[in-house]
Amino acid sequence: MSSPSLLTVSDLTISYQTRRGAVLAVENVSLEIGENQFVAVVGESGCGKSTLALAIIGLLAAPPAKIDSGKIQYKSADLLALDESDRRKYRGTEIAMIFQEPLTSLNPVYKVGDQIAEAIMVREQKDRRMESAGGTAVMQKVYGPKSPALPSRLRIPGSATKARTSAILEALRLVRIADPEQVIDRYPFELSGGMRQRVMIAMALSEKPALLLADEPTTALDVTTQAQVLKLMKTLMSEVKTSILLITHDLAVASQVADRIIVMYAGDLVEDADVYSLFSDPQHPYTRGLLSCVPSGSKKDKELKPIPGFVLEQSKRIVGCKFASRCSQAMDICRQKRPPLVETKPGHRVACFLYGE
Repeated sequence: MSSPSLLTVSDLTISYQTRRGAVLAVENVSLEIGENQFVAVVGESGCGKSTLALAIIGLLAAPPAKIDSGKIQYKSADLLALDESDRRKYRGTEIAMIFQEPLTSLNPVYKVGDQIAEAIMVREQKDRRMESAGGTAVMQKVYGPKSPALPSRLRIPGSATKARTSAILEALRLVRIADPEQVIDRYPFELSGGMRQRVMIAMALSEKPALLLADEPTTALDVTTQAQVLKLMKTLMSEVKTSILLITHDLAVASQVADRIIVMYAGDLVEDADVYSLFSDPQHPYTRGLLSCVPSGSKKDKELKPIPGFVLEQSKRIVGCKFASRCSQAMDICRQKRPPLVETKPGHRVACFLYGE
């Protein structure tokens, strides 16, 4: 990778226990996210995208969810080896998450300003603990010499109410809310969908995370607002020096903002490439199938070609490639063995026997 690795996921397998047995939501997934990099994970509903994000931040409900194997390394820490109290130190202040529906994620009985203030206070408490444990040297050891942080104006004393109010306003201005003085005194249900999503982003960034997980943050928004939020996230990534992992089912959305795109199918990672390579030379049959379903808006377009068949039930153990039953290019080996993830050209990985074993 061109940038140092911030997060490394290795051979991660996650299952859900159901009445019908164990369902594999994520199986042997390996990926990396570099510093100040925008990565999108794309796939159909139920392919394991959100489960992967929840495992990274440590919010999987166990039971029914169970991490069967694998490793999630953030900087020098093995997150899966930490107990809950240690894991909580990374959640929010190091790895933050924007959820799909802000109206259900924001507390309806608290004003927007109070909820952002809580996020700022959490970060302040951690900063004070780090300073008391050893000052600047310890801070740099944990975060590195270039800490992925919000502008220094958001670093405010815990006891200064006026300064904290100023920081809340700055956080709202950071996400391009023009009248923050009005917004801080409003409840979430008084705001539009786009405004609520911007508030969620402001809350997440107020804790100055190095990695921001965004789980389909634009699904409930209209097309115009969706474009604004995506552009905002891309701009903020460079302003606050954070990496973003975007979860989406829409390749068109991913193409607008991502540096790299990871394609998942039925819990498997099937293709991983930079955005230009993926769209100019899609190699996995599933990726090509997804692209053939996307209308381009031209009057000369032919009929859209849906992917035939159905996703196999994941409670059943599948020996070969999970996409083989829907693939027009499937060979005998595809039904007998699981295709390994191979690098077909620099930075482009694909799990398909069409490119060798």
